Amino acid sequence: MTFAEFQIRAFAYNRIEEKKDLRTREIAWASLIGSHLDPKKLPKSKDAFWQIGEKKSTVTDAMREAISRAQKQYLIDKQKAENG
Repeated sequence: MTFAEFQIRAFAYNRIEEKKDLRTREIAWASLIGSHLDPKKLPKSKDAFWQIGEKKSTVTDAMREAISRAQKQYLIDKQKAENG
C-alpha cells in the first residue's frame, strides 16, 4: 500500500468515526435534556456539550499581529542582552 492509499483510507476511517461520534452525541444529548434537569445548568448547544471535529480557532488577526510583535520585540531584547 502506498502512502497515498494509506492517506485515503485514514481519511475515510476518520470520517466514519466522526459519523459514529455524531450519532452517539445525539443520543447523549437527548438523554441529557430528557432527564428534567435544571435548564439553567444545561449546555447551550450540542457543540458546547460535546465538540466533534476540528476546533474552530478563536484567535483573531489582531491577536496574531500582537503575538508577532511581542515575539519580534522579545528577539530584539534578547539579542541586545547577548551583545551587551
